Amino acid sequence: MSSRPNHRALPVNREDAAWDQAPLDAFRATLQSSARMFTKPVGSTIFLTGQRPQAMFFVADGHAVLSRIDANGTLLVLQKASSGFLAEASLSSPTYHCDAFCRTACRLIAIPIGELRAAIERDAHVRWAWISMLAAEVRRQRSNVERMALKSVRGRLLHFLAMEGKCGKVHLPGTKRELAADLGVSQEALYRTIAALKREGALAEDQGNLSYLQAELFSECKRSRQPRVSKRR
Repeated sequence: MSSRPNHRALPVNREDAAWDQAPLDAFRATLQSSARMFTKPVGSTIFLTGQRPQAMFFVADGHAVLSRIDANGTLLVLQKASSGFLAEASLSSPTYHCDAFCRTACRLIAIPIGELRAAIERDAHVRWAWISMLAAEVRRQRSNVERMALKSVRGRLLHFLAMEGKCGKVHLPGTKRELAADLGVSQEALYRTIAALKREGALAEDQGNLSYLQAELFSECKRSRQPRVSKRR
């Protein structure tokens, strides 16, 4: 039985709009004609460990994640993608080394791996667009490594709010359970930390949004990114 998912095509006008967004717009002229768009429901699989990459996926709408189960059975989130490419390393890998699934309902664009490789090789514009996109992803991953180096749940949460928020507000596309997995902490510890910040009057929660309520909270987040300097004399 074939494991290929049943992809439902979307209207052309929605596809055109998706190709207008960065960084996908840089690849439109050379790759749109060979790509396909489809939707997948929340919780559905995009690909699995060990499968051979056939396409490079761009998450046009929704949120998708790369994950792996460790030796203790814990779900590890390796990458989150929204309005961006997923599993960029698959461009040069014979098989996937992790699983990808839709954390929310997703609208995806699949670009054939061979077509993307050829475009990168022959077109300097596509090549530099790909390099720039990878550089941006490296910066995001550095921020995540920085966050995971913080010891406390509070420190990780504040770092997340500072780096991922807009105007003091972060919208959580998923559940707190998923946020706890992203932060590498237990659900219970995250719930306690959020409750403590609420009691302090530093945080509000409304319809899936976490919002700053105090100006000094943002300063605390900024300080959490700085390495501690010894004050020895």
